[in-house]
Amino acid sequence: MVRISKSDYVLGIKCPNALWFKKYRKDLESEKNQTVLDNGAYIGELACGRFPGGERITSKPWEDAAITQTKSAISANSHFIYEATLGTETGEYCAVDILRNNNDGTWDIIEVKSTSKPHDYHYLDASFQRYVFAKCGVNVRKCFIMTLNPEYVRHGDLDLEQLFSLHDVTEDLQDMETVQHEVDRIREILAGPELGIAISKTKCNKFYECGYKCHCWKDVPQYSVFDAFKGALADEVYSKYGADLHNVPAEIRNRQMHAGDIEAFLDNVDVINKDILHDFMNGLQWPLYFLDYESIMPAVPMFDNSRPYQQICFQFSLHVQRKLGGELEHYEYLHNDPNTDPRPDLIKKLIETIGESGSVIVYNQGFEQGRNSEMARDFPEYADQLQAINSRIVDLLIPFRERGLYRPCQNGSASIKQTLPAFVPGMSYANLGIHNGTEASDQFMAFMNSSQTPEQTKEMMSNLHEYCGQDTMAMVRLLDVIKAILGI
Repeated sequence: MVRISKSDYVLGIKCPNALWFKKYRKDLESEKNQTVLDNGAYIGELACGRFPGGERITSKPWEDAAITQTKSAISANSHFIYEATLGTETGEYCAVDILRNNNDGTWDIIEVKSTSKPHDYHYLDASFQRYVFAKCGVNVRKCFIMTLNPEYVRHGDLDLEQLFSLHDVTEDLQDMETVQHEVDRIREILAGPELGIAISKTKCNKFYECGYKCHCWKDVPQYSVFDAFKGALADEVYSKYGADLHNVPAEIRNRQMHAGDIEAFLDNVDVINKDILHDFMNGLQWPLYFLDYESIMPAVPMFDNSRPYQQICFQFSLHVQRKLGGELEHYEYLHNDPNTDPRPDLIKKLIETIGESGSVIVYNQGFEQGRNSEMARDFPEYADQLQAINSRIVDLLIPFRERGLYRPCQNGSASIKQTLPAFVPGMSYANLGIHNGTEASDQFMAFMNSSQTPEQTKEMMSNLHEYCGQDTMAMVRLLDVIKAILGI
Protein backbone atom coordinates (compact mmCIF):
# COMPACT_ATOMS: atom_id res chain seq x y z
CA MET A 1 0.00 0.00 0.00
CA VAL A 2 1.36 3.40 -1.01
CA ARG A 3 1.19 5.87 1.87
CA ILE A 4 0.13 9.44 1.12
CA SER A 5 1.39 12.29 3.28
CA LYS A 6 0.25 15.89 3.50
CA SER A 7 3.06 17.03 1.20
CA ASP A 8 2.17 14.22 -1.25
CA TYR A 9 -1.40 15.48 -1.33
CA VAL A 10 -0.39 19.08 -2.12
CA LEU A 11 2.14 17.96 -4.73
CA GLY A 12 -0.41 15.64 -6.33
CA ILE A 13 -2.74 18.59 -6.81
CA LYS A 14 0.06 20.88 -8.03
CA CYS A 15 1.53 18.34 -10.47
CA PRO A 16 0.75 14.60 -10.62
CA ASN A 17 3.91 14.05 -12.68
CA ALA A 18 6.05 15.45 -9.87
CA LEU A 19 4.33 13.25 -7.29
CA TRP A 20 5.03 10.17 -9.42
CA PHE A 21 8.70 11.19 -9.56
CA LYS A 22 8.77 11.69 -5.79
CA LYS A 23 7.43 8.22 -5.10
CA TYR A 24 9.28 6.19 -7.72
CA ARG A 25 12.25 8.22 -9.06
CA LYS A 26 14.45 8.81 -6.04
CA ASP A 27 17.32 9.53 -8.42
CA LEU A 28 15.64 12.80 -9.35
CA GLU A 29 15.33 14.17 -5.82
CA SER A 30 16.75 17.67 -5.38
CA GLU A 31 18.70 18.81 -2.37
CA LYS A 32 16.60 20.22 0.46
CA ASN A 33 17.13 23.83 1.51
CA GLN A 34 18.45 23.31 5.03
CA THR A 35 18.13 27.00 5.92
CA VAL A 36 14.40 26.90 5.18
CA LEU A 37 13.97 23.64 7.14
CA ASP A 38 15.86 24.98 10.15
CA ASN A 39 13.87 28.21 10.08
CA GLY A 40 10.59 26.28 10.01
CA ALA A 41 11.66 24.09 12.92
CA TYR A 42 12.63 27.12 15.00
CA ILE A 43 9.31 28.86 14.36
CA GLY A 44 7.48 25.62 15.18
CA GLU A 45 9.22 25.47 18.55
CA LEU A 46 8.30 29.08 19.32
CA ALA A 47 4.70 28.39 18.34
CA CYS A 48 4.48 25.58 20.87
CA GLY A 49 5.55 28.13 23.47
CA ARG A 50 2.38 30.04 22.65
CA PHE A 51 0.46 26.98 23.92
CA PRO A 52 2.64 25.72 26.79
CA GLY A 53 2.29 22.55 28.81
CA GLY A 54 1.52 20.16 25.98
CA GLU A 55 2.71 16.66 25.22
CA ARG A 56 5.18 16.19 22.36
CA ILE A 57 5.06 13.20 20.03
CA THR A 58 8.71 12.22 19.77
CA SER A 59 8.56 9.66 16.96
CA LYS A 60 8.69 10.74 13.31
CA PRO A 61 5.32 11.11 11.52
CA TRP A 62 6.06 8.20 9.18
CA GLU A 63 6.77 5.86 12.11
CA ASP A 64 3.93 3.77 13.53
CA ALA A 65 5.07 4.72 17.02
CA ALA A 66 3.97 8.31 16.38
CA ILE A 67 0.39 7.18 15.82
CA THR A 68 0.49 5.02 18.95
CA GLN A 69 1.81 7.92 21.05
CA THR A 70 -0.82 10.29 19.63
CA LYS A 71 -3.70 7.95 20.36
CA SER A 72 -2.43 7.58 23.92
CA ALA A 73 -2.19 11.37 24.36
CA ILE A 74 -5.72 11.83 23.01
CA SER A 75 -7.04 9.15 25.36
CA ALA A 76 -5.27 10.88 28.24
CA ASN A 77 -7.13 14.08 27.34
CA SER A 78 -3.91 16.09 27.00
CA HIS A 79 -4.57 19.79 26.71
CA PHE A 80 -2.16 20.29 23.78
CA ILE A 81 -0.42 17.69 21.63
CA TYR A 82 2.58 18.78 19.59
CA GLU A 83 3.22 16.93 16.30
CA ALA A 84 0.07 14.85 16.78
CA THR A 85 0.14 12.12 14.11
CA LEU A 86 -2.61 9.86 12.81
CA GLY A 87 -3.07 7.62 9.77
CA THR A 88 -6.08 6.09 8.05
CA GLU A 89 -6.53 2.42 7.26
CA THR A 90 -6.03 3.21 3.58
CA GLY A 91 -2.63 4.83 4.10
CA GLU A 92 -3.19 8.58 4.35
CA TYR A 93 -1.26 10.08 7.26
CA CYS A 94 -0.14 13.44 8.60
CA ALA A 95 1.16 15.28 11.62
CA VAL A 96 -0.51 18.35 13.09
CA ASP A 97 1.74 20.98 14.62
CA ILE A 98 -0.58 21.61 17.55
CA LEU A 99 -3.76 19.68 18.42
CA ARG A 100 -5.75 21.70 20.96
CA ASN A 101 -8.23 20.07 23.31
CA ASN A 102 -11.46 22.04 23.74
CA ASN A 103 -12.42 19.88 26.76
CA ASP A 104 -15.84 19.16 25.30
CA GLY A 105 -14.97 16.16 23.16
CA THR A 106 -13.77 18.33 20.25
CA TRP A 107 -10.30 19.31 19.11
CA ASP A 108 -8.83 22.18 17.11
CA ILE A 109 -6.11 21.72 14.51
CA ILE A 110 -3.45 24.45 14.51
CA GLU A 111 -1.00 24.32 11.61
CA VAL A 112 2.04 26.60 12.01
CA LYS A 113 3.50 28.28 8.93
CA SER A 114 6.65 30.38 8.74
CA THR A 115 4.96 32.98 6.55
CA SER A 116 3.27 36.30 7.29
CA LYS A 117 -0.11 35.18 5.91
CA PRO A 118 -1.79 31.94 4.79
CA HIS A 119 -0.99 30.89 1.23
CA ASP A 120 -3.22 28.91 -1.12
CA TYR A 121 -1.49 25.58 -0.55
CA HIS A 122 -1.74 25.99 3.22
CA TYR A 123 -5.49 25.50 2.87
CA LEU A 124 -4.81 22.22 1.07
CA ASP A 125 -2.52 21.21 3.95
CA ALA A 126 -5.23 21.88 6.50
CA SER A 127 -7.93 20.22 4.39
CA PHE A 128 -5.92 17.01 4.28
CA GLN A 129 -5.18 17.18 8.00
CA ARG A 130 -8.84 17.56 8.89
CA TYR A 131 -9.73 14.69 6.53
CA VAL A 132 -7.19 12.32 8.09
CA PHE A 133 -8.01 13.18 11.69
CA ALA A 134 -11.77 12.99 11.08
CA LYS A 135 -11.33 9.62 9.36
CA CYS A 136 -9.47 8.47 12.47
CA GLY A 137 -12.34 9.42 14.75
CA VAL A 138 -11.21 12.81 16.01
CA ASN A 139 -14.05 15.32 16.34
CA VAL A 140 -12.45 18.37 14.73
CA ARG A 141 -14.21 21.58 15.66
CA LYS A 142 -12.06 24.22 13.97
CA CYS A 143 -8.90 24.47 11.89
CA PHE A 144 -6.44 27.32 12.21
CA ILE A 145 -3.36 28.39 10.30
CA MET A 146 -0.96 30.21 12.58
CA THR A 147 1.45 32.60 10.86
CA LEU A 148 3.87 35.27 11.93
CA ASN A 149 2.24 38.63 12.55
CA PRO A 150 3.75 41.18 10.11
CA GLU A 151 2.59 44.06 12.34
CA TYR A 152 4.49 42.85 15.40
CA VAL A 153 7.36 45.12 16.42
CA ARG A 154 9.85 43.70 18.87
CA HIS A 155 10.63 45.59 22.06
CA GLY A 156 12.67 43.59 24.53
CA ASP A 157 11.94 39.87 24.88
CA LEU A 158 9.81 38.16 22.25
CA ASP A 159 6.08 38.43 22.92
CA LEU A 160 4.72 35.14 21.58
CA GLU A 161 1.13 36.34 21.86
CA GLN A 162 1.92 39.22 19.50
CA LEU A 163 4.46 37.40 17.32
CA PHE A 164 1.87 35.00 15.94
CA SER A 165 -1.52 35.46 14.29
CA LEU A 166 -4.23 32.78 14.33
CA HIS A 167 -6.36 32.53 11.18
CA ASP A 168 -9.58 30.54 11.40
CA VAL A 169 -9.75 28.74 8.04
CA THR A 170 -12.42 26.19 8.91
CA GLU A 171 -14.94 27.47 6.38
CA ASP A 172 -12.32 27.87 3.65
CA LEU A 173 -11.18 24.25 3.47
CA GLN A 174 -12.05 21.52 1.01
CA ASP A 175 -14.91 19.36 2.27
CA MET A 176 -14.40 15.69 3.07
CA GLU A 177 -15.88 14.55 -0.24
CA THR A 178 -13.53 16.76 -2.26
CA VAL A 179 -10.47 15.51 -0.39
CA GLN A 180 -11.60 11.93 -0.85
CA HIS A 181 -11.98 12.53 -4.58
CA GLU A 182 -8.47 14.00 -4.78
CA VAL A 183 -7.01 11.11 -2.78
CA ASP A 184 -8.67 8.59 -5.09
CA ARG A 185 -7.33 10.44 -8.13
CA ILE A 186 -3.83 10.53 -6.68
CA ARG A 187 -3.91 6.82 -5.91
CA GLU A 188 -5.03 6.05 -9.44
CA ILE A 189 -2.11 8.07 -10.81
CA LEU A 190 0.41 6.36 -8.53
CA ALA A 191 -0.91 2.96 -9.57
CA GLY A 192 -0.26 3.76 -13.23
CA PRO A 193 2.84 4.19 -15.39
CA GLU A 194 5.21 7.17 -15.30
CA LEU A 195 3.52 10.28 -16.66
CA GLY A 196 6.68 11.76 -18.14
CA ILE A 197 7.78 15.36 -17.93
CA ALA A 198 5.55 18.40 -17.45
CA ILE A 199 6.50 21.88 -18.65
CA SER A 200 4.40 24.90 -17.70
CA LYS A 201 5.47 28.39 -16.62
CA THR A 202 2.38 28.78 -14.44
CA LYS A 203 2.05 25.29 -12.97
CA CYS A 204 5.73 24.54 -12.38
CA ASN A 205 5.97 27.68 -10.23
CA LYS A 206 2.53 27.37 -8.62
CA PHE A 207 2.70 27.52 -4.81
CA TYR A 208 6.51 27.11 -5.01
CA GLU A 209 9.07 26.19 -7.64
CA CYS A 210 8.87 22.47 -8.33
CA GLY A 211 11.86 20.42 -7.23
CA TYR A 212 11.71 18.42 -10.46
CA LYS A 213 11.86 21.42 -12.77
CA CYS A 214 15.52 20.77 -13.59
CA HIS A 215 14.55 17.32 -14.88
CA CYS A 216 11.50 18.35 -16.86
CA TRP A 217 13.04 21.52 -18.28
CA LYS A 218 16.50 20.14 -19.09
CA ASP A 219 15.93 20.41 -22.86
CA VAL A 220 14.31 23.85 -22.80
CA PRO A 221 16.64 26.36 -24.50
CA GLN A 222 18.48 28.86 -22.31
CA TYR A 223 16.34 31.61 -23.87
CA SER A 224 12.89 30.33 -24.73
CA VAL A 225 9.21 31.23 -24.98
CA PHE A 226 9.10 31.09 -21.18
CA ASP A 227 11.53 34.01 -20.96
CA ALA A 228 9.95 36.05 -23.74
CA PHE A 229 6.25 35.74 -22.81
CA LYS A 230 4.26 36.12 -19.59
CA GLY A 231 2.84 33.15 -17.69
CA ALA A 232 -0.34 31.83 -19.27
CA LEU A 233 0.59 33.24 -22.68
CA ALA A 234 3.97 31.49 -22.49
CA ASP A 235 2.18 28.19 -21.84
CA GLU A 236 -0.16 28.82 -24.76
CA VAL A 237 2.70 29.60 -27.13
CA TYR A 238 4.62 26.55 -25.92
CA SER A 239 1.66 24.24 -26.50
CA LYS A 240 1.43 25.38 -30.15
CA TYR A 241 5.02 26.04 -31.17
CA GLY A 242 7.29 24.48 -28.56
CA ALA A 243 9.95 26.21 -26.46
CA ASP A 244 12.26 27.27 -29.31
CA LEU A 245 11.65 30.90 -30.30
CA HIS A 246 12.75 30.19 -33.87
CA ASN A 247 9.40 28.43 -34.38
CA VAL A 248 7.20 31.29 -33.14
CA PRO A 249 5.45 33.25 -35.94
CA ALA A 250 5.97 37.02 -36.22
CA GLU A 251 2.35 37.81 -35.34
CA ILE A 252 2.78 35.95 -32.04
CA ARG A 253 6.13 37.58 -31.32
CA ASN A 254 4.31 40.92 -31.22
CA ARG A 255 2.89 39.85 -27.84
CA GLN A 256 6.28 39.42 -26.18
CA MET A 257 7.02 41.10 -22.84
CA HIS A 258 9.72 43.42 -24.21
CA ALA A 259 9.35 44.51 -27.81
CA GLY A 260 12.42 43.66 -29.83
CA ASP A 261 13.95 41.05 -27.49
CA ILE A 262 13.06 38.07 -29.67
CA GLU A 263 14.18 39.84 -32.84
CA ALA A 264 17.49 40.73 -31.21
CA PHE A 265 17.92 37.07 -30.29
CA LEU A 266 16.99 35.74 -33.73
CA ASP A 267 19.19 38.25 -35.56
CA ASN A 268 21.92 38.25 -32.87
CA VAL A 269 22.06 42.05 -32.76
CA ASP A 270 22.34 44.57 -29.93
CA VAL A 271 19.54 47.00 -29.11
CA ILE A 272 20.62 50.62 -28.61
CA ASN A 273 18.25 53.51 -28.02
CA LYS A 274 20.33 56.64 -27.50
CA ASP A 275 17.31 58.75 -26.58
CA ILE A 276 16.73 56.61 -23.50
CA LEU A 277 20.43 56.70 -22.63
CA HIS A 278 20.61 60.51 -23.05
CA ASP A 279 17.53 60.96 -20.85
CA PHE A 280 19.18 58.93 -18.14
CA MET A 281 22.52 60.76 -18.31
CA ASN A 282 20.80 64.15 -18.31
CA GLY A 283 19.23 63.27 -14.97
CA LEU A 284 22.57 62.75 -13.22
CA GLN A 285 24.24 65.28 -10.94
CA TRP A 286 27.88 64.99 -9.87
CA PRO A 287 29.30 63.88 -7.53
CA LEU A 288 27.99 60.38 -8.18
CA TYR A 289 27.52 57.92 -5.33
CA PHE A 290 27.09 54.27 -6.35
CA LEU A 291 25.32 52.53 -3.45
CA ASP A 292 24.47 48.91 -2.69
CA TYR A 293 23.14 47.24 0.48
CA GLU A 294 23.30 43.66 1.68
CA SER A 295 20.69 42.51 4.16
CA ILE A 296 19.36 39.67 6.22
CA MET A 297 15.65 38.95 6.58
CA PRO A 298 15.07 37.05 9.85
CA ALA A 299 11.64 35.51 10.10
CA VAL A 300 11.62 36.17 13.83
CA PRO A 301 12.77 39.71 14.64
CA MET A 302 16.20 39.69 16.26
CA PHE A 303 16.38 43.35 17.30
CA ASP A 304 14.23 46.01 18.90
CA ASN A 305 12.29 48.09 16.37
CA SER A 306 12.16 45.29 13.82
CA ARG A 307 9.39 43.13 12.41
CA PRO A 308 9.03 39.58 11.06
CA TYR A 309 10.81 39.22 7.72
CA GLN A 310 12.03 42.81 7.79
CA GLN A 311 15.14 43.41 5.70
CA ILE A 312 17.96 44.37 8.08
CA CYS A 313 20.90 46.00 6.30
CA PHE A 314 24.29 44.84 7.59
CA GLN A 315 26.60 46.09 4.82
CA PHE A 316 26.93 48.82 2.26
CA SER A 317 29.41 49.54 -0.50
CA LEU A 318 29.77 53.08 -1.83
CA HIS A 319 31.87 54.08 -4.83
CA VAL A 320 32.17 57.83 -5.32
CA GLN A 321 33.14 59.83 -8.42
CA ARG A 322 33.42 63.55 -7.63
CA LYS A 323 33.41 64.77 -11.24
CA LEU A 324 33.10 63.41 -14.76
CA GLY A 325 36.20 61.36 -15.45
CA GLY A 326 37.38 61.74 -11.84
CA GLU A 327 39.12 59.11 -9.75
CA LEU A 328 36.99 56.62 -7.83
CA GLU A 329 36.83 56.55 -4.06
CA HIS A 330 35.45 53.58 -2.13
CA TYR A 331 33.76 53.51 1.27
CA GLU A 332 32.05 50.62 2.99
CA TYR A 333 30.52 49.30 6.17
CA LEU A 334 30.32 45.65 7.22
CA HIS A 335 28.94 44.80 10.63
CA ASN A 336 31.20 42.54 12.70
CA ASP A 337 29.39 42.05 16.01
CA PRO A 338 26.90 39.15 16.12
CA ASN A 339 25.35 40.47 19.34
CA THR A 340 24.20 43.89 18.15
CA ASP A 341 21.85 45.47 15.63
CA PRO A 342 23.82 46.42 12.49
CA ARG A 343 21.60 49.32 11.52
CA PRO A 344 22.64 52.21 13.84
CA ASP A 345 26.34 52.09 12.96
CA LEU A 346 25.57 51.46 9.29
CA ILE A 347 23.32 54.52 9.16
CA LYS A 348 25.93 56.72 10.83
CA LYS A 349 28.69 55.61 8.45
CA LEU A 350 26.42 56.08 5.44
CA ILE A 351 25.45 59.62 6.42
CA GLU A 352 29.12 60.48 7.03
CA THR A 353 30.23 59.34 3.58
CA ILE A 354 27.36 59.99 1.13
CA GLY A 355 27.38 63.80 1.23
CA GLU A 356 24.37 66.08 0.87
CA SER A 357 24.24 66.55 -2.89
CA GLY A 358 24.85 64.53 -6.03
CA SER A 359 23.03 61.55 -7.53
CA VAL A 360 22.90 58.30 -5.57
CA ILE A 361 22.97 55.54 -8.18
CA VAL A 362 21.48 52.15 -7.34
CA TYR A 363 20.34 49.17 -9.36
CA ASN A 364 16.64 48.55 -8.63
CA GLN A 365 15.73 51.56 -6.52
CA GLY A 366 12.83 49.90 -4.73
CA PHE A 367 15.25 47.95 -2.57
CA GLU A 368 17.54 50.74 -1.36
CA GLN A 369 14.72 53.27 -1.05
CA GLY A 370 12.63 50.74 0.85
CA ARG A 371 15.43 50.02 3.30
CA ASN A 372 16.10 53.71 3.83
CA SER A 373 12.42 54.39 4.52
CA GLU A 374 12.28 51.53 7.02
CA MET A 375 15.41 52.71 8.81
CA ALA A 376 13.99 56.25 8.89
CA ARG A 377 10.85 54.86 10.52
CA ASP A 378 12.73 52.72 13.04
CA PHE A 379 15.41 55.31 13.85
CA PRO A 380 13.58 58.64 13.58
CA GLU A 381 16.64 60.59 14.73
CA TYR A 382 18.09 59.87 11.26
CA ALA A 383 14.83 60.18 9.30
CA ASP A 384 15.60 63.52 7.63
CA GLN A 385 19.02 62.41 6.37
CA LEU A 386 17.77 59.04 5.11
CA GLN A 387 14.80 60.55 3.29
CA ALA A 388 17.12 63.15 1.78
CA ILE A 389 19.25 60.31 0.42
CA ASN A 390 16.11 58.74 -1.04
CA SER A 391 15.28 61.96 -2.87
CA ARG A 392 18.65 61.77 -4.66
CA ILE A 393 18.39 58.14 -5.81
CA VAL A 394 18.62 57.39 -9.53
CA ASP A 395 17.95 53.86 -10.80
CA LEU A 396 20.54 52.49 -13.24
CA LEU A 397 18.19 49.58 -13.93
CA ILE A 398 15.84 51.87 -15.88
CA PRO A 399 17.86 52.40 -19.10
CA PHE A 400 18.51 48.66 -19.31
CA ARG A 401 14.95 47.64 -18.43
CA GLU A 402 13.56 50.09 -20.99
CA ARG A 403 15.95 48.63 -23.56
CA GLY A 404 18.10 51.68 -24.00
CA LEU A 405 20.79 49.04 -24.09
CA TYR A 406 20.26 45.30 -24.50
CA ARG A 407 22.17 42.26 -25.76
CA PRO A 408 20.68 38.86 -26.66
CA CYS A 409 22.92 37.07 -24.14
CA GLN A 410 20.89 38.73 -21.36
CA ASN A 411 18.12 36.22 -22.15
CA GLY A 412 15.36 38.74 -21.60
CA SER A 413 16.62 39.88 -18.19
CA ALA A 414 17.85 43.31 -17.13
CA SER A 415 19.14 42.11 -13.75
CA ILE A 416 22.67 43.19 -12.93
CA LYS A 417 23.80 39.54 -12.86
CA GLN A 418 22.84 39.28 -16.54
CA THR A 419 23.62 42.83 -17.66
CA LEU A 420 27.14 43.04 -16.24
CA PRO A 421 28.74 40.09 -18.09
CA ALA A 422 26.88 41.10 -21.26
CA PHE A 423 28.54 44.52 -21.40
CA VAL A 424 31.61 44.09 -19.20
CA PRO A 425 32.84 40.58 -20.07
CA GLY A 426 35.80 40.83 -17.72
CA MET A 427 33.49 41.14 -14.71
CA SER A 428 31.44 38.21 -13.46
CA TYR A 429 30.06 36.87 -10.22
CA ALA A 430 30.92 33.28 -11.14
CA ASN A 431 34.40 33.28 -9.58
CA LEU A 432 33.51 35.11 -6.37
CA GLY A 433 33.27 33.36 -3.01
CA ILE A 434 29.71 34.68 -2.70
CA HIS A 435 27.66 34.69 -5.90
CA ASN A 436 24.37 36.36 -5.01
CA GLY A 437 22.40 38.16 -2.33
CA THR A 438 20.84 34.98 -1.00
CA GLU A 439 24.22 33.44 -0.27
CA ALA A 440 25.36 36.68 1.37
CA SER A 441 22.26 36.76 3.56
CA ASP A 442 22.41 33.08 4.53
CA GLN A 443 26.06 33.25 5.50
CA PHE A 444 25.69 36.44 7.51
CA MET A 445 22.67 34.97 9.32
CA ALA A 446 24.88 32.02 10.30
CA PHE A 447 27.37 34.54 11.69
CA MET A 448 24.66 36.39 13.63
CA ASN A 449 23.41 33.08 15.03
CA SER A 450 26.97 32.23 16.15
CA SER A 451 26.96 29.05 14.09
CA GLN A 452 30.24 29.67 12.24
CA THR A 453 33.79 28.78 13.15
CA PRO A 454 36.28 31.69 13.37
CA GLU A 455 37.81 30.48 10.11
CA GLN A 456 34.42 30.49 8.38
CA THR A 457 33.71 33.99 9.64
CA LYS A 458 37.06 35.30 8.43
CA GLU A 459 36.48 33.82 4.97
CA MET A 460 32.90 35.11 4.83
CA MET A 461 33.93 38.65 5.77
CA SER A 462 36.53 38.67 3.01
CA ASN A 463 34.03 37.34 0.49
CA LEU A 464 31.39 39.89 1.52
CA HIS A 465 33.84 42.77 1.03
CA GLU A 466 34.55 41.51 -2.48
CA TYR A 467 30.93 40.71 -3.38
CA CYS A 468 29.28 43.94 -2.26
CA GLY A 469 32.15 45.97 -3.65
CA GLN A 470 31.65 44.32 -7.02
CA ASP A 471 27.98 45.33 -7.02
CA THR A 472 28.85 49.02 -6.87
CA MET A 473 31.85 48.70 -9.19
CA ALA A 474 29.53 46.93 -11.63
CA MET A 475 27.33 50.04 -11.70
CA VAL A 476 30.38 52.22 -12.31
CA ARG A 477 31.41 50.08 -15.28
CA LEU A 478 27.89 49.89 -16.72
CA LEU A 479 27.64 53.66 -16.58
CA ASP A 480 31.02 53.81 -18.36
CA VAL A 481 29.47 51.67 -21.13
CA ILE A 482 26.61 54.13 -21.52
CA LYS A 483 29.00 57.08 -21.59
CA ALA A 484 31.18 55.40 -24.21
CA ILE A 485 28.19 54.76 -26.50
CA LEU A 486 27.14 58.40 -26.18
CA GLY A 487 30.70 59.67 -26.58
CA ILE A 488 30.76 61.34 -23.17
